[in-house]
Amino acid sequence: MALYRNQTYVRLWASYTLSSLGTFASLVSFPLLVMASSRSPVSVGLISFAGASFMLLALPWAGLLVDRTGWQAVMVRADLVRGIAFGAMTCTVVTHQVTVATVLGVTAVNSALGVPFFAAAATALRATVPAEQLSTALSANQGRAAIVTILGPLAGAALYEVSPALPFAMDAASFLVSAALVATLPTVAATTTGPAGRPSARWTDVTAGWRFLRGHPVLRYMTLNVIVTDFGINGAVVVLVVSASASGDALGTGLITACTGAGNLLGSAVTLPAVRRARPRTLILAATWTGALAVSAIAVTDRVPWGALLAGCFCVATPVIGVLTNRMLLEEVPQDIIGRVQSVFQTVPRLVAATGPVAAGLLLGVLPAPAVLSVFAVPLTALALFSTRTRALRSGPADAAAPLATTPDRDDR
Repeated sequence: MALYRNQTYVRLWASYTLSSLGTFASLVSFPLLVMASSRSPVSVGLISFAGASFMLLALPWAGLLVDRTGWQAVMVRADLVRGIAFGAMTCTVVTHQVTVATVLGVTAVNSALGVPFFAAAATALRATVPAEQLSTALSANQGRAAIVTILGPLAGAALYEVSPALPFAMDAASFLVSAALVATLPTVAATTTGPAGRPSARWTDVTAGWRFLRGHPVLRYMTLNVIVTDFGINGAVVVLVVSASASGDALGTGLITACTGAGNLLGSAVTLPAVRRARPRTLILAATWTGALAVSAIAVTDRVPWGALLAGCFCVATPVIGVLTNRMLLEEVPQDIIGRVQSVFQTVPRLVAATGPVAAGLLLGVLPAPAVLSVFAVPLTALALFSTRTRALRSGPADAAAPLATTPDRDDR
């Protein structure tokens, strides 16, 4: 059966898309609202810090919740509560009763519940997609992520211009529809939601995901790869945007955004054929060296169009890392700890990646843009060198040494 005819997967895909759209829209609408209501840049920073803090606090317990309760229940409840929170937020905006405390509360709910939701959504693939179609599903998910990353902030900003309450109303609606889609999944899907066991809340059970990743050489390396890559690309793009803005080059700023978005979309499109035909180690080395060379080249060029094009090349290479890593996670992790492992993998890179723009801003205060880009090129180059020499990719499991086998969908032959 072709993947697009798998109604359970299609509903999960739509649910994740709606939920992510709301999350990315709020990334823009929250700072705009806080600045309009408090006129304090410090308050904007406080909101961002609170979001990262609550993600970190939820991290140890989110995966345990997925493994104890099942992915379907977690997805429904997380989005239901977030929908209610954003509905309340909409009411406060409409009635002009917005306070920093209110925004902090909604940010806390959104950030804390996003951790178990994303872990549960990643876990759901194992239960709903046949093993031979995992690469196809993961590639489709990468394309969705690229689109939502572009459209979410644009939608949030555009709706805010019409009315400050609209982006929050959209957030509430997206979360509630997402919850309804998962709650009404066919009964056949619901039978797969129960966890293999019910782990206790002891610290050894809470940290089982961390211990598994630490003891698995290939997955430990892939997690490191994702963390360094996301940190590097986020930091480098911010440096480019700030440099273009400082020189009054509005067209250059738009070009950077367009090239990185187009790179992600193109990378998502070519990932599936690449995964089917090339060895994972070859793809990993190609992606890591592309990132290292791209950022190094950006550092020595003073032309924004070239910098934007090179950043786009970097973004073309990143989706393949996401597909390979998630495929390995779904194949290698035991069922009884899949939620805890996914919680770590889905959250830690996001938190570290968020420090890339912060580091870029701090460094730009004391160094010129080329020097800051050179700083970001250092960890990327170190990762590429380490990837070339590490034994984890040479002597890991079979899927780290040979192309990932995939069986074409019958309807696609």
